Amino acid sequence: MHAVLFSMLAAVTAAGGAAPPDNPVLAALVRKGVAAPDGSAVKLAAPTMADGLDAEAQAEILTQLAAPHTLPEFLDKSSSAPIALKVKTIHRGQATFRTVDLGFVAHGNWQTLISKKFTESAFKEKKGQANGHVVSQLGFLTAEEMEARGLEPRAKGGQQERYFYTTFMLFDMVEVSATRYALLGQTRSSIVLAARVDPRFAGDAQYPNQWRTVSRDATAKVAYGKPQPYAGAGFYVKVTRLAKPAEAIFVEYHSAFHEPQGWFDGGNTLRAKLPLIAQHEAKEFRGRLAKASQDDTAPKEE
Repeated sequence: MHAVLFSMLAAVTAAGGAAPPDNPVLAALVRKGVAAPDGSAVKLAAPTMADGLDAEAQAEILTQLAAPHTLPEFLDKSSSAPIALKVKTIHRGQATFRTVDLGFVAHGNWQTLISKKFTESAFKEKKGQANGHVVSQLGFLTAEEMEARGLEPRAKGGQQERYFYTTFMLFDMVEVSATRYALLGQTRSSIVLAARVDPRFAGDAQYPNQWRTVSRDATAKVAYGKPQPYAGAGFYVKVTRLAKPAEAIFVEYHSAFHEPQGWFDGGNTLRAKLPLIAQHEAKEFRGRLAKASQDDTAPKEE
């Protein structure tokens, strides 16, 4: 989840300044959703925490989100504090979708969170790590690569846009490759990053949107199935600086994706693993932010 958020934060930090919160990619995900090849679609949930709320209004939202836990438990500084998580399986005709709605509170310095040092280091360390999947390719299209594909800037009002590609293995059974169009906006108290698979990369020679099965023979030699097109995935992350307590940050992540029948033969493999992945990501984010914030405020030796 947060490898992408970290890297996009680095991009907007380098640009500086605030941008309007309106995000057309997020709007499309909430109003139209992500679609399967047969045209069926699932919409993402609207953001939980609106901008401009006072401490009391924020606390009311967090209290409802925290249930059955109490608000103090939800706001605890421990990296293992409760998270709010809903993972659903939705069937639309012959298509199967999975949705994830995650919310949690982390503690740390806001300037540390959006610093280039913090975001870039986290992004680099994520490549190759496994938590149900192994990332083998991760990066952003260069200006030259965008120009070669005729991709012109679409962002407005100071927002930042990027095309990022990933290739990763799901439980050593399926390899998924996708290139997403991402749009990020920042205000004084929040950051919104929204991304969806860009259909223009369906047949791209270098960064195609596709999936293929993975198998191993008796000698553990890997064999790949025939590539199949893939397009049905989108997500957004909103990070909100809370009014109280001090240095509390609310992170919400919403995603939906189409799971083809061929991934796990219709099984529940991925659905069963998603809660564990979410718990791990929240704990890692909290720990990393807390440590980096402490390092930034620690006295420097002369």
